[in-house]
Amino acid sequence: MRTFKNILYNLNIILAGMFIVFQILDLYNPTMRFIGNSVTIYLMFAFCVLSIYNAVTLLIYNRKKENWKKAGK
Repeated sequence: MRTFKNILYNLNIILAGMFIVFQILDLYNPTMRFIGNSVTIYLMFAFCVLSIYNAVTLLIYNRKKENWKKAGK
């Protein structure tokens, strides 16, 4: 399970990097339409879902860690 989470975290970083590159390329050459085509829309959806999942798992981990600390005292 830990390996799966690490893969998801890395995918999130890769997608964020891709969107930064797409934005820069779109600024230099808007006729290529890197932002706004159908592939980019699906990638943006995947990025949003991964970001939400990563945030939720981090919140759950932090709550469990906080509860462990309280139980240990």
